[in-house]
Amino acid sequence: MDVLTKSKKLHGLNKNSNPYFKNVLIIFLFLPVLLQSTHLLIAQNDTVANYSSINGKYLASYWHDTKSIVSEPFHWKGKQWSRFAGIAGVGVITYVYDQEIYDFFQDNKTGTTENISRYLIEPWGSGIYSLPLLAGIYLTGSKNSHHRSVALTGLKAFILAGGTAVVAKHIFHRHRPYENVPPDPRRWEGPFPFTNNYTAFPSGHTTTAFAVASVLAYGYRDKTWVGITSYTLAGLVGISRIPDEKHWASDIVAAAALGSFIGITLSKINLKKVDVGPAAFHGGYGLRFSYAL
Repeated sequence: MDVLTKSKKLHGLNKNSNPYFKNVLIIFLFLPVLLQSTHLLIAQNDTVANYSSINGKYLASYWHDTKSIVSEPFHWKGKQWSRFAGIAGVGVITYVYDQEIYDFFQDNKTGTTENISRYLIEPWGSGIYSLPLLAGIYLTGSKNSHHRSVALTGLKAFILAGGTAVVAKHIFHRHRPYENVPPDPRRWEGPFPFTNNYTAFPSGHTTTAFAVASVLAYGYRDKTWVGITSYTLAGLVGISRIPDEKHWASDIVAAAALGSFIGITLSKINLKKVDVGPAAFHGGYGLRFSYAL
């Protein structure tokens, strides 16, 4: 009897035994779409900086922007908090069904899906693909261009999101699926045990993937396909961590929300876009300037 079968028998779980399981799985698989609502969680920020080169001012912005990320929830109103409660509710429901979702993905993974995850999807979360993409965006942009601002904001989002995930991991110290036989989603060792093990919550790959995706979606919000592609890739990164036995589904939900929050907050602080074009006025013609926050 293999480990997975033992796990199911010990937990008394069967993905078909609970009528709500399929609904929970559908919600989880549509996670990238659901988490786009985090755009609505962030209050409008009137202080906008536009960095297009790596210099002292840009490096100093890491500290100021970190403070803005920490303080942002204190500016939320009722609507933002209600949306946050909705996302938190999805996380709680997912936590309840962590074992069943994990078993579902283990039952349906194949050698092909493992290779796709290892070589095509996982690198977007580790930075192997996403950082060169940001470098390419930066290099294609001219001095002081919007492309360079997007690239540098994406880099900042990757670094700050990754750092935040590491701090959270060492606060909660949740066991990864492969760290127990049978896997147990209820094992937590936090806060602050003196160990580098048990770092499942939240998923670092998913946090950075959604942070970068949010910057790209916000920076190129006039190009819908960029947002759809970015969030889809980020969602696949998160989902791939479950059959890889690295994370539970609730780790992914929390990481996606955290990464989106960081990416969108940084975008509102760092990105601006000025559009210049002809316009007709009463009695003549001129130029139209529009400034997007």
